Amino acid sequence: MSSAGRPDDHRERRREVRALLTLDALPDVGPATVRRLVRVFGSARAALFASARRFAAVAGRVAAGARSDPRIGASVEAALARAEQLGMEIVVLGDAGYPPDLLNLADPPTLLFLRGRSELLSRRGVAVVGSRRCTARARDVATRLGRALARAGVPVVSGLALGVDGAAHRGAVETEGPTVAVLGCGADRPYPRSHARLFRSVLEHGLVVSEFMPGTDPLPHHFPRRNRVLAGLSRTVVVVEAGRRSGALITVDHALDLGLDVYAVPGPIDHPACEGSNRLLLDGARPLVSIDWFMAEIVGEGAVSAAPGRVVPDGDAGRILSALEGGAIHVDEVAHRLGLDVGSTLALLSELEVEGRVEQAPGMRFRLAG
Repeated sequence: MSSAGRPDDHRERRREVRALLTLDALPDVGPATVRRLVRVFGSARAALFASARRFAAVAGRVAAGARSDPRIGASVEAALARAEQLGMEIVVLGDAGYPPDLLNLADPPTLLFLRGRSELLSRRGVAVVGSRRCTARARDVATRLGRALARAGVPVVSGLALGVDGAAHRGAVETEGPTVAVLGCGADRPYPRSHARLFRSVLEHGLVVSEFMPGTDPLPHHFPRRNRVLAGLSRTVVVVEAGRRSGALITVDHALDLGLDVYAVPGPIDHPACEGSNRLLLDGARPLVSIDWFMAEIVGEGAVSAAPGRVVPDGDAGRILSALEGGAIHVDEVAHRLGLDVGSTLALLSELEVEGRVEQAPGMRFRLAG
């Protein structure tokens, strides 16, 4: 927590933050109820010490009775000590440093815990999201997209999850570019644990954000809350790949409520992993068929080559172009050389064909264009 200002101001702010965290930890209380309590009583501290009758009229009897639970107070004190130990910043709703776009959410978080480059909150990024159980093709696209955005100085915003999220962050940190990870648990822990190294890389080059106290477990109902913050910190949302019930679609719902542009990467029409993202295209999302063209729209023509056929792409797309340098090859052979399934290979070839890099020859054979 920042210690700027007079000591009395610092102590008063710490008391208010402690009260906000206590209110949010009460049963049946969420961000909207916390804001209502602050509005009715004038501050979180005043709400915390209001009479049981008046408090219950706003937040309910269960929450009113839980205010005296010593376990809640102990967890809040432990969280504040942990935040101070790790050098976290705490930004409260109403602070000058609170991201203004989060105010457009139906239920903006009352406070945020920050680790890393907090100045990135002032730069609206691009959210790159998708399924945890994604295809190799989706991981490749997410990595290349994260890399391109970070190289252009655009923060890559995602949730550090397995699959698409992790790939997008990796693309960003490979370039030592900006990336923002929004967590559904405390900002003191990597989740999943297998992303511990990636978590440290994000802390080194970017920012970790959470509205949950340090020590908070990654509970299922935290992730829809995480997704609204993810959308609120972005100017555009890209869904790389999503199944019919993917949590990435929750981020899209919030993005649409905020009036943001939503892009989706087209996928094979018969692949369940792409059912949700393809449905977005049917519902009016913008198709992302070229990373170069997308970057030109997001950053401007000067940020990328105006002639995508002259730029060798990264990842599997670049390997396809290398494989085709010797002449036309059947799609099965291309898939074999890349170690991908035929459906994913066809999707990549279709992408390259749209970009004018590849053309189809008779008999499901492909060659370099022109």
